[in-house]
Amino acid sequence: MLTQAQVRTTVHEVVTDLLRETQPEPPALTGREELHTLGLSSLTLARLVIELEAAIGVDPFAEDVVISDVRSLDDLVTVYERGLAATGA
Repeated sequence: MLTQAQVRTTVHEVVTDLLRETQPEPPALTGREELHTLGLSSLTLARLVIELEAAIGVDPFAEDVVISDVRSLDDLVTVYERGLAATGA
């Protein structure tokens, strides 16, 4: 099972990689950033969820979580942590 630190690192790395596609030097991420302020399009957000599911091994949006409730990077980390905990992985 991934640790909380590993989940956070994975989320930040995947977001940074996606941001690099449109920003040569993406900002350093703290976790407090609102997803919409990072300039993620709806298509990029969909790619983010797919890439995180592959990297972390869980889809937290398959159950009770609604993507529109996820506002910040910290929120995103939290839903993946909860998804992992729910699977017992």
